Amino acid sequence: MAKTPMTIPSSKVSIALAAGSTEPAMKAAEAKSGKVFNVPVAAIQAIPGFNVRVDSPDYRQHRDMIAASIKANGYDSTKPLAGYVHKTDDGNVIYLTDGHTRLDAVKTLGEDAPATLPVIVRSPAPSLTDLTIALHTNNTGRPLSPFELGVVVKRLLKGEGATKENIAERLAVTPRYLDDVLLLVNSPKAVRTAVLEGNVSSTLAIQELRKAGDDSDKAAERITAAVTKAKASGKAKATAKDVGVKMRKVKSTVSIADGTDMKEIVKAVAAKVREAIEARTDGEGDDAIKLAAVDGTISIVIEVPAPEKAKPAAKKPAAKKPAAKKSAAKAEATSETKPAAKKKGSGKKPAAETPPAADEDENISADDDADDLGIEGAEPAEEQEIDRTDADLDMPLPPAVKNGDGVDDEEVDI
Repeated sequence: MAKTPMTIPSSKVSIALAAGSTEPAMKAAEAKSGKVFNVPVAAIQAIPGFNVRVDSPDYRQHRDMIAASIKANGYDSTKPLAGYVHKTDDGNVIYLTDGHTRLDAVKTLGEDAPATLPVIVRSPAPSLTDLTIALHTNNTGRPLSPFELGVVVKRLLKGEGATKENIAERLAVTPRYLDDVLLLVNSPKAVRTAVLEGNVSSTLAIQELRKAGDDSDKAAERITAAVTKAKASGKAKATAKDVGVKMRKVKSTVSIADGTDMKEIVKAVAAKVREAIEARTDGEGDDAIKLAAVDGTISIVIEVPAPEKAKPAAKKPAAKKPAAKKSAAKAEATSETKPAAKKKGSGKKPAAETPPAADEDENISADDDADDLGIEGAEPAEEQEIDRTDADLDMPLPPAVKNGDGVDDEEVDI
């Protein structure tokens, strides 16, 4: 079977959002109400280059599972797509803002696809920054992978002028995780390919990139070798055991006693190190030196008696101070300031305060929204309960990111 190439989203996206005039079009049709419209599939389009989903084998498996469900059961009308009216030279279309995978699944069905799909139409059109943030915050069904989230973060840093602090707060992630996904999306092509093809986990790739520091090519070599090793042993994915050579631990003990010369202790430890580490000779004669011939780590554990904890000093009980006597003048002043006792017999309660009259405007209902999108074949859907967990457009979008300090970002072709 021929290998299907993956489409990797770009970290650069430039889109002119031209919103169509929704309200006048609906009023002209004398529409009554409705936010959900049944829109012809052909009139629903993804914003070109905007979706950050990677067309990976895992994504295609997830999409095909949704397509099979739609073919067997029909499209679930309680889970509408979301979009806004976009004005083009050829007329109005719906630009999708939520539900890319579902739309993609429908389009794979061909003749078995439904003619229309329910769409919640946003008005006015959201900003590009809000749409970019929503790529992460709206994806509760299948969250963005670390790589896909890295593309979102990189777009916000480069195109929206946001700071890392702004982005971490709005995406509800830690600054450390934000750095990790940026490290992954900016990694060498070999690393990105291994992650996107499912040959190594994002976690392991990020760990190797962090270990390598500025030498990301070294991480790429280690990950490539690990993938090759895993496949040779019949494994589908490389793990930490496949990275690098298998390490062994050598335990050594040096006993010391009170009064031992410190130089002798250091010599004894050095001898144990020389025994455990393979070495090679560099140079000749008096210039010859011994060099380590392997990579490894030396961990030193020193056991000595723990110092005794000092006993806390016993606290002396605080001496009680004698109560101060009130002066005659002060006692007299106190008695004068006491309020007079209330007289009995009135029996009258204070009149209750009359609540302020309700604002008449609160009882005035707003005019019904118009329902015509200006798109041929689009009709208002019947009123129904909508699963707000999938696309709740009544909830306000996060506030737009204010321009902060610019963050330098390396140009990387992904």
